[in-house]
Amino acid sequence: MIASVVATLEERVRPRQEIIHEISQMPDVEVGETVASGNRIPITIDSSSPNALEEITRRMQACEGVALVDIVFVHFENEPDESLAPATEGIN
Repeated sequence: MIASVVATLEERVRPRQEIIHEISQMPDVEVGETVASGNRIPITIDSSSPNALEEITRRMQACEGVALVDIVFVHFENEPDESLAPATEGIN
């Protein structure tokens, strides 16, 4: 499961680079390119499950200096259920 999120930072609380560094150290998290004066940080999360995704976003929101984490996009990769596949035996 891959998710794109945007974290909104409050620099008055803590320096921006410290917040970004803390987030970038989280497992399964990649911080995108940032603008030096911007307070919105693009982030990609590659999690193993919906519960893991929720846990990561909650950890981000708990970081001192993070005002808000918005989920922008979530991509689910469903494994095909072979029991639902059409039978090909005997088809020529």
